Amino acid sequence: MLNPIKKELERLAHEILAQKDTANATALLQQVQQLYKQLILLEHLEGQAKVQEEQPAEVPPLMDTINELVTELPLEEESAAIDDLFASVAEPVFVKKEAEVQQEPIATPSQEAEAPRNLNDVLGKGIQIGLNDRLAFIKNLFDGSAEDFQRVISQVQTLGSWDEAHLFIENMIKPDYNHWEGKEAFELRFLKCLESNF
Repeated sequence: MLNPIKKELERLAHEILAQKDTANATALLQQVQQLYKQLILLEHLEGQAKVQEEQPAEVPPLMDTINELVTELPLEEESAAIDDLFASVAEPVFVKKEAEVQQEPIATPSQEAEAPRNLNDVLGKGIQIGLNDRLAFIKNLFDGSAEDFQRVISQVQTLGSWDEAHLFIENMIKPDYNHWEGKEAFELRFLKCLESNF
């Protein structure tokens, strides 16, 4: 297959060289394109020939390869030896471990009153207001200012009793926000939330 292609390449090359001054550009371009096609075909066929040379001539059957890979199965004598090995091991005996009884110190009533009962009691100190209430209070009572809301909450937390907190809100906070006129429902809810934390 390679010889006819090589002969065709040689013929095309001689034709191109024989034209010299008489060739027009279009005819010369067509001959060069044919020459290029033949070169590509030759290169492809030579590549295939190299691949075929590199491949082994004969591939062993699949079953032969599998048989070579699989090791021999153990003989019956070997399986008996393995069974004897495990037969010498006695059945395991499980013994229940007795739980150690720990005596907890008895707390006195004064200690119970002082000690927090759970994690919420420890971490939940301060005024607790739900997210929905918080957003409603910020929007309606504090003219959309979250900073003002947080400042008021922080100040109320420092006060010792509900009466002090109520007076602080009535005298210091409400005048800054037009006494919350028309927002009595939100004001009532805000005061109930604060009062429940005292």
